[in-house]
Amino acid sequence: MMSDTPLRLASRVGAISPSPTMAVMAEAMRLRAAGEDVVDFSAGQPDFDTPEIPSRAGIAAIESGYTRYTPNPGAPELRAAVAAAYRRDFGLEFGPANALITSGGKHALTGVFLATCEAGDEVVIPTPFWPTFPEQARIAGAEPILAPADAATNFRPTRAVVEPHVTDRTRVILLNVPGNPSGVVLDPGELDALAALASEAGAVLLWDDTYSRLTFEPAPEGAYRRMQEILGPRFVIAGSSSKTWAMTGWRVGWALGPEELIRGAAALQSQMTSNACSISQKAALAALEADPAEFQWMVRAFAARGRRMREGLLDIPGVRCGAPDGGFYLFPDFRDRLGPGEGSRSLAEALLDRERVATVPGVAFGHDTHLRLSFATSEARIEEGLARLRRFFAV
Repeated sequence: MMSDTPLRLASRVGAISPSPTMAVMAEAMRLRAAGEDVVDFSAGQPDFDTPEIPSRAGIAAIESGYTRYTPNPGAPELRAAVAAAYRRDFGLEFGPANALITSGGKHALTGVFLATCEAGDEVVIPTPFWPTFPEQARIAGAEPILAPADAATNFRPTRAVVEPHVTDRTRVILLNVPGNPSGVVLDPGELDALAALASEAGAVLLWDDTYSRLTFEPAPEGAYRRMQEILGPRFVIAGSSSKTWAMTGWRVGWALGPEELIRGAAALQSQMTSNACSISQKAALAALEADPAEFQWMVRAFAARGRRMREGLLDIPGVRCGAPDGGFYLFPDFRDRLGPGEGSRSLAEALLDRERVATVPGVAFGHDTHLRLSFATSEARIEEGLARLRRFFAV
C-alpha cells in the first residue's frame, strides 16, 4: 500500500529561489508558442548563432569519435588554452593546473563557493547583482551580504561601496565586471583598491568575468595583472564561453585560481557531474585559440544596439538609464513612471500583458524601480520594442 506520509525535502531547497530571468524567458517562449508576437528583452544570451570556428570544431569532435569521458578537471589542452588566453588577453599568470573546466559559468561559480565557503562565512555582493550570486552562496552554506551601489555612478562597485560590509566573517568579495545588469567596468585605480581591500580582509576576490571579452573599449591595461599581484592566491576567476562566443547551450565554463582550490573544486565536481561535455570542450578550445579579432563583429553589434536602445529609452520622459561599458544589458530606472505602490514586478507584468514586451523586474537584481532589458536581439526588434514602450507610456 502506498504511504500517505508527505515527502520531506531538504531545507536547502526551500532556501533557494528559482532563477527569475529563466522564468521570464520561459513565459515569453510560452506566449510565442501560442502565436503571440513577443519582443523579448529578457534573454540573457546572444541572438547570434555560434560562430563557425567553434561550431566546426564541435562537428569535427563528433565525427572523430571524441565522445567519451575526458579527465574530470577538463581536457589538458583546454586547461592550457584557458590559461594562455588569460595571459594573452589580460596579462594574468596562470598555468594549466590553475584551470578547471566546468559545465558552464554557473557550475564554475558553484564549485568555487563550495570549495571556499562554509556555514558562518559571508560573501559580499555589490548590487545590482545577478540573482544567481546570493543563491549560490546559500548553497555553500554562506550568508550573502548585499552592498548597494549608487545609480548616480551607474552602480560602480567600488571599495567605498564594499568596505562597510566587510567583517571578520567575510570569506569572498564578489566582483562582476562588466556587470550584469549595469554593464559597468571599473578603472585600474578602483580595481586596485578592491584588491587591496580583499587582501587586507584575508578574503578571496572572486571575479565573475562572463562579459569581460564583450567590453566596448579595450580592457584596462595591466589592471587585472595588478590585482593578481596584490592578491596572489586570493585572486580567483569564474569564466564562461557562453556570451563571448554565443555558446550558451554548449555549457562550458572554467575556474582559475590557486592549485589547491582548483583541486578541491575538481574533487567536488568529480562526484557531481564529472567532466564537461567532451564535444563542447573541443568547440571551446577552438574559440579560445582563435584570433580574438574573429569575433569582434559581435562586440561592435552589441555596442551599436546598446546605444540605440538607450537613446530610445531616454526619449521616454522620466526614464533614466546609464551607459554600459560592456555586455548586452541596460538597467533603466522607471521610478518617475511608477504609480503608487507599484514596483518593478508589476511594471514588468503590465508590459508583457499589454504590449507583449518581456523584461526582467529589477527587484530580482536588488533595485525595485528598475527593469533589466537585454539588447541581445536584432535592431528591428529593438525598434519594435521601443515603439511598444512609447505606446505603453503614452509618449
